[in-house]
Amino acid sequence: MVYDRGGGVLSPVLFSLYIDDLIAHLKSCGYGIHVGSLFVGCVLYADDIVLLSASCQGLQQLINVYVKYGERWDIRFNPFKSHAVTVGGNNPSQLQITLNEKSVGLLWANKVKYLGVYIESNTGLTELSDACRMFYGQFNSIMSVLGKCENEMAAIHLIKSYCSPTLMNGCEV
Repeated sequence: MVYDRGGGVLSPVLFSLYIDDLIAHLKSCGYGIHVGSLFVGCVLYADDIVLLSASCQGLQQLINVYVKYGERWDIRFNPFKSHAVTVGGNNPSQLQITLNEKSVGLLWANKVKYLGVYIESNTGLTELSDACRMFYGQFNSIMSVLGKCENEMAAIHLIKSYCSPTLMNGCEV
């Protein structure tokens, strides 16, 4: 057990080292998507993981590596919080992707949410309406408190500090 009495810096560092090993296992299995020599078969942000493959068989192999790694390190994956989606074609509903032999199959979704951004099946288009709605809500709250103040620089600073990150969250997706 590691106990960090400081500002909580140790936990993210240990998690990064821990998850880096998973990335190495996924990369070495030979499946997933590669752009040139760069492996992009998994996208991670904290504990949110997206596995990417050009085929359903490749996706199943990535999931098998993922599950085996979880068993080794006592990580349990919830199949009801995990979804499969196809970008660039229809979801093959007759094909079942599973987390392990005993597990129920992953649900094929029409739309998945990752980092606050909805990605639609088939087209791969993203939907940012929730982020825009939150941005406008924060913007209007700031403006209602400031009213017609004489300090435009304070308003700009508050909007850049509190509203812009909401709008930019997940734009990398």
